[in-house]
Amino acid sequence: MLQNKQIIISTFRGYLDFLAESQPTLSPEAACQIAATLTQAEFSLQLAESSRKAS
Repeated sequence: MLQNKQIIISTFRGYLDFLAESQPTLSPEAACQIAATLTQAEFSLQLAESSRKAS
């Protein structure tokens, strides 16, 4: 569980760094919302892919 949390936090921070570099005019709140959405989407896709492979 802790490892999963660390992976998610690392992914979220990676998206925040990416947004800070590529979209420096975004407000911190907007950047956090976008990073959270991208992180959620990435893990939803990974879960769907692993479920598909398990079937």
